[in-house]
Amino acid sequence: MDKTQLPAFYVLAWEYSVLVFTAGMGVLQVAAAYGGFRGLLIAPGEVRVRFFPGGHVFTLSRVAFSYVFAAITVVPSLVDFFFWNRRNETGIIEGAEQAGFFALAMASAVAFTFLSSSLVNHWRLRRNESDATGLEALKDVTWFQAVTRRWRRKHNGLG
Repeated sequence: MDKTQLPAFYVLAWEYSVLVFTAGMGVLQVAAAYGGFRGLLIAPGEVRVRFFPGGHVFTLSRVAFSYVFAAITVVPSLVDFFFWNRRNETGIIEGAEQAGFFALAMASAVAFTFLSSSLVNHWRLRRNESDATGLEALKDVTWFQAVTRRWRRKHNGLG
């Protein structure tokens, strides 16, 4: 790669990573809503949207909000991916580099989902006592609570 392509490489790599991150966040929210994993949903409860000037209130459940969030994040990202080659020069990011950016962006989306959903849902799901392990535990508790409970069980000789 010569020096003239270096700035374009960074711009395209950043743009690609942001698109993958936002699409990944939407897909994770749809999967969590569809699977009933309340511990992974970013919406803390019912979401109320007030429309001005009439003041009408529109209420969405956690699951419905997750589907709307997914549509708002995934659809524009996919449209941008489909028109990527019309806007950008091809061949700047090679396949192996693109795979690396994809993996990094998706890992970031998963980590951000775990962290943000644990922070948002901590107080709402803190009293749930679930003996479920693995992925099933996320139906009743947050990721951080599941990891903490698993660690306590393991160190107390119960797991």
